[in-house]
Amino acid sequence: MKAMLDHGALVISLDYELMWGLIDVFTKDGYGQTNVKHVPEVIDRMLALFEKYGVHVTFATVGMIMCRDSEQLLQVAPAVRPTYSIKELSPYENSYIENIKPREQCLFFQPEVVAKLKNHAGVEMATHTFCHFYCWAEGQTIEQFEADLLKAIEVAKGNGIELRSIVFPRNEVSASHLAICAKHGILAYRGNALKYFDEPKSRIAAIKSRVCRLLDSYVNIGGCTSLPYTEIDVDETPMNLRASRLLRPCSRRLSAFEGLRLRRIKKEMAHAAQHHEMYHLWWHPHNFGGDIEANMAFLERVLQCYAECHERYGMQSYTMNEMYHKLKQQNG
Repeated sequence: MKAMLDHGALVISLDYELMWGLIDVFTKDGYGQTNVKHVPEVIDRMLALFEKYGVHVTFATVGMIMCRDSEQLLQVAPAVRPTYSIKELSPYENSYIENIKPREQCLFFQPEVVAKLKNHAGVEMATHTFCHFYCWAEGQTIEQFEADLLKAIEVAKGNGIELRSIVFPRNEVSASHLAICAKHGILAYRGNALKYFDEPKSRIAAIKSRVCRLLDSYVNIGGCTSLPYTEIDVDETPMNLRASRLLRPCSRRLSAFEGLRLRRIKKEMAHAAQHHEMYHLWWHPHNFGGDIEANMAFLERVLQCYAECHERYGMQSYTMNEMYHKLKQQNG
């Protein structure tokens, strides 16, 4: 069955992962200090803006973040763990967890922030898997993914959180992994933007895709990214609430083009509002940590656009779980 609503919808999902999603890309002393350590401040300031403009948001959280420290994590970690061919992808390998120093704990564990988010109106706590699990990584198995998801559900429940939505790390998704999610009560997921849905078949294809996405952030080379409700299958479990656009962090090198980037987002959001479609923005809180002031100013301008669309066209803001239930309710 195809979905229909009589208004546009803004959905925002954030990949709250800290260093767990970056261990094969950045160092704790590098990006960890310039960006990740500022995440609590970033989240506080984002929450203030979301509240100011009446915006709801989903925080897809890596389960490990909910632990108190590395000692507790090692106590609760699942016995069945990913066996990636590239060992550096897994925090369980090379004594990575054991080697987290006391002064580095804040780059990995933030149960106090999780508690704040859990109790904040308009916030949904979703899962980003327990260990930032990579569903396309060579060597992983579906049994390992299920063990990881069950642990994420268990740890979240221990923190008073019921998980109903998932964002797959690096948006790596397959039918087999979705079936496991449905089995364990996950109702919605953030699928990839349509024109970038397929897994790249080669390194060149992956680079080409990244370049196209970057260019499309500033100029329209891929068309409007909002999702007509008719393209959402409300009978699918979990329901695919496909991504529209990554809200990229402000770039000093590209600062002259920030006006173009904002205009691109505003036009897409207005299109979604006028044509009664869903516009799904996403980003990582750590993206904003390198230049908090510039990124918060840009985010506020985006949210001001939502406020205008809400006032003029009746656009509404939903978490992923709220969007799921709204579509199911509308379709009986």
